[in-house]
Amino acid sequence: MSNTFDTQKQRAIEEMLKMQQQAPPPKTPPQKPQQNNLLGGLDIPILNRIKADGDLTLILGLLLLLMNEKADKRLMFALLYILL
Repeated sequence: MSNTFDTQKQRAIEEMLKMQQQAPPPKTPPQKPQQNNLLGGLDIPILNRIKADGDLTLILGLLLLLMNEKADKRLMFALLYILL
């Protein structure tokens, strides 16, 4: 009984391999080109960095908030230094 099962298993594997060789390669749909900048057609390097780096975005947001609150200028310059 085990011998019959093994031969059926072997035939199934051979048929599967034969079908895989005869199958045409899968067609992939064309992909849309991705835009690497935030404003569509404009290529502004600092905006690309803001999108890619979360820490940069956080520090810039903090700077804007501190500027609005008229915070200590030394603190804002320190944050600008960190951005470099």
